[in-house]
Amino acid sequence: MIDIHTHILPYVDDGSPDLETSIALIKSEMEQGVTDIFVTPHYYQYRGFLSTKAENEIIFNELKQQIKNLNLQVKLYLGNEIYYDKNTAKLLENGTLSTLSDSKYVLVEFSMISEEEDVAEAINTLTAKGYIPIIAHPERYPYLNKTSDYKIMRHMGAKIQINSGSLTGYYGRQAKKLVFKLLKENLVDFAASDIHDFRHGEILAGYKVVEKQFSKELADKIYCNNQIFE
Repeated sequence: MIDIHTHILPYVDDGSPDLETSIALIKSEMEQGVTDIFVTPHYYQYRGFLSTKAENEIIFNELKQQIKNLNLQVKLYLGNEIYYDKNTAKLLENGTLSTLSDSKYVLVEFSMISEEEDVAEAINTLTAKGYIPIIAHPERYPYLNKTSDYKIMRHMGAKIQINSGSLTGYYGRQAKKLVFKLLKENLVDFAASDIHDFRHGEILAGYKVVEKQFSKELADKIYCNNQIFE
């Protein structure tokens, strides 16, 4: 599996607090069948998560060295989960923020409460700059609750990433109900762990839900989507 959304880079956000925890979380992912992990620390001004790409790279290289020393057979890539605002495109262009492994893909999140930023406008701004926005866990945004919303976002050029925990019920009945609708209508591009700690780490459990309720083919499509490397 390929996990494109994790918070296992230590010290920088509300995820892993230290290298030891990061290694344990990586081992947990590997045990569940994950072979490629994107490390995507928050960049979220209003919560004080402001580490830059350059700062993250220093810690990331230290983490990769630890992985090498332990001979763990997993590939790590650096990115960000970016809370979108009017400065996002500029911060991407000047190198303050990371795309996913220096690709054209950008993992962006929005408010969990209300539509503070116009999602369609954000997609339009990013695609106009040549990026492909991946909308992080939109099933958790109360204002994006109709499949028609997702059809519009994808038509505009965005990709949809759901959280594995939404499939298992971790985020509640409404999120689970919505992701099932999205899967039925083929509106999901990626499923990821969004792992912050061990409670969030059930990526394999989500895969098994999709495999059982839909098909192994669909589970592989959203959990092993290698278009992220194109």
